[in-house]
Amino acid sequence: METLLNIVKYITDSLGAMVIMPLFLIILGLIFRMKPLKAIRSGLLVGIGFKGINLIIALLAESVTPAANALAESVGLNFNIIDVGFPTVGAAAWATPIAALVIPVAFVINIIMLATKTTKTLNIDIWNMFHYILAGGIAYLISGSVIIGLLVSAIFVVLTQILADWDSTVWQEYFGLEGTSCSTLAVMTSAICATVVNKIIDFIPGLKDIDMSPEKINNLKGIGDPMFLGFIIGVVLALIGRLPVAQVLNTGVGVAATMILLPRMVSLLMEGLAPISRAASDFTKAKFKGRTFLIGMDCALGIGDPTVIALSTIMIPIAVLLAVLLPGNGFLPIVSLPGLVYFAVPAAAHSKGNLFRALVAMIIFYILHIYVINAISPLVTGLATWAGVELPAGATLIAGGNPEHGFLLFIKPILSIFGLAN
Repeated sequence: METLLNIVKYITDSLGAMVIMPLFLIILGLIFRMKPLKAIRSGLLVGIGFKGINLIIALLAESVTPAANALAESVGLNFNIIDVGFPTVGAAAWATPIAALVIPVAFVINIIMLATKTTKTLNIDIWNMFHYILAGGIAYLISGSVIIGLLVSAIFVVLTQILADWDSTVWQEYFGLEGTSCSTLAVMTSAICATVVNKIIDFIPGLKDIDMSPEKINNLKGIGDPMFLGFIIGVVLALIGRLPVAQVLNTGVGVAATMILLPRMVSLLMEGLAPISRAASDFTKAKFKGRTFLIGMDCALGIGDPTVIALSTIMIPIAVLLAVLLPGNGFLPIVSLPGLVYFAVPAAAHSKGNLFRALVAMIIFYILHIYVINAISPLVTGLATWAGVELPAGATLIAGGNPEHGFLLFIKPILSIFGLAN
């Protein structure tokens, strides 16, 4: 078990998405009878795109974190749930006995669902399978049972497959990603919120006619241009945090840079993915007449969209403001703020690029996100403490998980009924 854990952990932690994804795509390309050189080129372009995206997200974090920290200090509120980011929570999840088994189990379930025609998605997004491990790890901690931990992980796997298929039509039509689906479970609550919000807005006179697409915003003397929008929001956020003038300007330029560079990296990713998607489509049509298979991909493929970029940038100060204003909240987003760009992907797609509708959906989603973080932070902190992960100095609770992990709150009461909870 320990050997298997070390192998899987090395693949996911040491290699990372920018290596794992290209390797899988190269293998798929060869299976789909692409010429080796073309398959390798496509895979490498996807890897380069992912690397570029990671670098730009890091730039965004570097740009907005000082302003967000300064804002938190100026507000002077007591936030007792520390935003530690992925590494701390990830280390805790990987320490559980089920960690090495979750990814193999996920692949087996995926193959069974494909064979039984209960899904069309072949999920190769190993990087985001961490969310299965976190859910199963917390279930294991509550129950002390490897079986129950794996069962909860399996539920999350099945849910991912179902939601990836459900979302695939909107995903393909809006982003032009033919032959793929989004298999990132973490962002699907945002997709569901956007779907509900849009259906409600369709019944509200006046609101249903508001159209704030980036193209129309750009007509406002250029201030809707992503570069200017990023600069303005960065400057405003830094000014609210009362940073020095030099830092205010650096924050503005940093955010503006991410607005321009993200689409460039996504275009590289798309250049690599397109030939593999075409090959997959041709292969499945020839070999499996009447059936269509989709390649499950990371939501990062959509972050170069103008509405996504504008929405995620606008949401940075709104997220901090919500954290300050919402009653009973003990969580201040700092480290996780750049991650808003991922949640903005389905919100933009299901709003068909309408920034107004997408923003309403994102605000509702983020309120839900904040309260789920508050609710499950004791579980996440308990897992980290159990695993012996060193918490930040003075931290009593740490943040982790997404709205779908709110399901974990029901595990202990259910297990208690059958006498299975620790």
